[in-house]
Amino acid sequence: MIPISNSIEIACAVVQVFEFVAEPDNNPRWMPVQSVQKISAGAVGKGTKFKQQFFLMGAYYELTGVLTEFEPHQKIAFAYDSPVFVWKGGYWFEPTPKGTRMSAKGNVTLTGPMLMMETMFAPKIRKLINDTAPNLKKILES
Repeated sequence: MIPISNSIEIACAVVQVFEFVAEPDNNPRWMPVQSVQKISAGAVGKGTKFKQQFFLMGAYYELTGVLTEFEPHQKIAFAYDSPVFVWKGGYWFEPTPKGTRMSAKGNVTLTGPMLMMETMFAPKIRKLINDTAPNLKKILES
């Protein structure tokens, strides 16, 4: 298991940060995914399901995601499942004097033949995920 934890302050209101992050269609703008498709009906909330395509270590993969918790303007928790990893975690949103502190925490577990290489790939996976916060900050503050 690879623990992931980061936080960043964004000079925007909590509602703006939360609503951007909560919309799966925005994921390719700030996450290392090429496309996203919502596969459940209704408004985004707990239980919303989607598929994403991503490129990792020279290959394209598809993952299925589900929002496991959804507390407007406070928390979004998720579970991603792909052929090479499972990622469970969440985002927390807190108002600050300068805007919003968004924190991410979770665990990535490599699966299948990748499991044996988890220790070797852990730094690369942490960096890949941790690089999303500055991407989000740049988009929302521009």
